[in-house]
Amino acid sequence: MNIRDLNPDELVALAQETCEKSEWTQDDLRILGACWNEFEQRGGNNAVMFFRPAFWGVLKLHEVESGEVDEDYVRMLGRTGSEIALDYRGIMRKLERVRRSGLVQSPISGEQRTSK
Repeated sequence: MNIRDLNPDELVALAQETCEKSEWTQDDLRILGACWNEFEQRGGNNAVMFFRPAFWGVLKLHEVESGEVDEDYVRMLGRTGSEIALDYRGIMRKLERVRRSGLVQSPISGEQRTSK
């Protein structure tokens, strides 16, 4: 499957379906990274896409993977009662489970690292 060949509805459906899995695999991280790249590429042409829940799920993963959102920030959000803290926490848990399984390639940067 080539993500670039998907129409907007198919891209959103793939991202949504993958984000909503209770556990992620290495392949899921690659899919989500590819979806993020495609969302960025198409962004200027399809603003409606940004209002879909799938985009926000992939965006949150991007923010965690890129370091824009870290553990301290999520704790601060939690202390303020922000509901988005739960979303970030869920993403961090899924990523940690994948990382514990061995070599992980960041879906955002492509950087490879081993789990601790």
